[in-house]
This record gives sequence, structure tokens and C-alpha cells, in this order.
Amino acid sequence: MTLRISRVTLLTLIVAAAALHPHQLAAQDSTAAPGTGVWRNYDFVRGDSIWYASDFRDERVGRFPASQLEFVSGNMEIVERNGAKLLEAKSAAVVRIPLPTELPAQYSVEFRLEIGAANFFTSLYSSPHEGSNGRYATDYVHLYSRPGIYRGSAERSAATERSFVKNMVPIRLQVDGEYAILYVGSTRVGMVPNANFARSKTLQLSMNGQPGRETYLSDIVVAVGLDPLYETLLKTGEVTTYGLYFDVDSDRLRPESTPQLDALTKMLTDHADLTVAIEGHTDATGDDAHNQSLSERRAAAVVAYLTTNGIAAARLAAVGKGESVPVGDNGTALGRAQNRRVVIRKQ
Repeated sequence: MTLRISRVTLLTLIVAAAALHPHQLAAQDSTAAPGTGVWRNYDFVRGDSIWYASDFRDERVGRFPASQLEFVSGNMEIVERNGAKLLEAKSAAVVRIPLPTELPAQYSVEFRLEIGAANFFTSLYSSPHEGSNGRYATDYVHLYSRPGIYRGSAERSAATERSFVKNMVPIRLQVDGEYAILYVGSTRVGMVPNANFARSKTLQLSMNGQPGRETYLSDIVVAVGLDPLYETLLKTGEVTTYGLYFDVDSDRLRPESTPQLDALTKMLTDHADLTVAIEGHTDATGDDAHNQSLSERRAAAVVAYLTTNGIAAARLAAVGKGESVPVGDNGTALGRAQNRRVVIRKQ
């Protein structure tokens, strides 16, 4: 299946829980509402099954997070800045992300990145790599003053964008077969309809940094799959989804939620006989009662968006489950990310 921008809302699992960590979203445009301004054409959609998620909150400052990332080379350590723990690179540095198996045709990769200078690059490869970029045979993500999708030493699709110089910004790559899009914050810097990303069970991040011009990395999420929502609902009666984003400890929908919300609205508009429950789920971090309330308010926020956009309230129910129905191990970063979700249930 090949993703086309005009078809994104027809091809994706829609509503998703805030599977990002509490500090993960704080840096990105917090004032816009979904579907407004530059976000009207935003089309990144997280995969529907999370394979990897980093969480540095419990890591020791001054150490490398060896339980979450594979160290290859460089001078790196966990630092705490403005209440968030980040991986800091003070030299050329390489880390690898282990995956349970080889990447499928459809996947997404997200992380937050800050580079110390416009000419300091960070590259994301979809297989292990040593040597120069010119020796890498397939496509990769190259992030510096002209971030984009590259092959060899040449850009395939890139744009001038420096928002992540001295500033933590979300980076998001989506690959669907041969179709690939890349975002830096709200800016789409790469779109390649005939991309060729390697498929392996290892992702690699190569970074540059130096004292006083460090590179910072956090909140890596790798997800796979893009199943059609309506067909899955008919087949199984429910869909567990990831990709709706909320403000920290809040029920306010972030603008990155635009494509998921649009697709859910379209599905309900196209199938007027369909009624659904929107179930919010959290991980076990924090107080039980607070998590229950938060899950209820977030589910209600999704329902409110849908009714505002023409879906009858009688067709929708908002249900909060809090941390009561885990699907992953709350003792691990991956399990907590899997538990932060929304279930769309056919009624």
C-alpha cells in the first residue's frame, strides 16, 4: 500500500492516547488548536503498534542509558535541564535502537532533538552504518541547517529549517512502503514518493556535538503499522490507537492530532449508522484517582471535538479507564507507552 497525502485520513488508525512522556510535548507550539493555521495540512500519523519507547526519567544523571539504547561510540551522558532528562552528546556520537524484529513496510519514528549549531548534523539510519554518508546505499534522514531525506551525500527532499538549533523540537519520520514524509516541528521538510529505506531490526542515530555546543536527544518512539480504522472496527469491534497528543497533564488536544481527528470525523460522517465509545487509558505513573480523571477528560475532549465538527453526540460515548486495564508492563518505558492509549469501541 502506498500512502498519498490526499488519502492519509482513509488509511490510518485514528484516535490515539498521549503516548508521549509528560515533558515530551512541552517545547512544540502549544497555542494552536487542531486543524488550524500551519497544522491544517499536517499529515504525520503515528503507527498503531509501539515497538520501542525511551523514557529517561529514571536514568541516573551522568550515566549512559545502557538499558534503553545501545552505545556504539562517543561522549554521552544523561543530564537534567528544566526538569527534563536528556541524552547529551559532547562529541561525535553513535547510538543504536534495538527493535524486536525487522521493520515492516509501514513505520514511524519520532524523537526530540536539539543541535548545538546549524552545521552540526544528526543522521537517522534504518540499519547499522559505519563510515561516511556517501557510503550508505539507501535513504536516510539528515538533520542540520537543511534537514531532509538524503541518499549518499545528496539531498532527495529537504528544506532550510533551523528551529532545532539550540532548541528542542520534535522530529517525525513516517514511511509507508515507498512513500516517506519528514517533519521538523510543524514544517514538512521532506516528502519522497519513491523512497528506499533499508529494513532491519536496528535503527541508528549518529550525532555531532562539542562542549558548549552539545546535541540533545530524548523521547524516542518507534511504531509500526497503518491499518484502516473502519475495516478493523467491523472485523474486531475495537481498535487500540496511538497518535492523539495532549498538553502535559491536560485534556487539551494538541495540533499534532489534526490528521487523526480528521480521519475519525470522516469515518463517522461516511458511516452514519456507526456509534462508538472513546476509551481513554493511562499508564500507572502518578495517583490512581488522578489518572482516572485525566483519562475521562481526555476521552471527553475527543468527543467534544467530534460533536463540534458535526457528529451527533448520541453516537458517541466518552469512557475513562485510567490505569485499570494495562496492556504493557508499567515497570518499563515500552510498557508505559503501550498503556497510554485510546480504544475506539464499536457500540
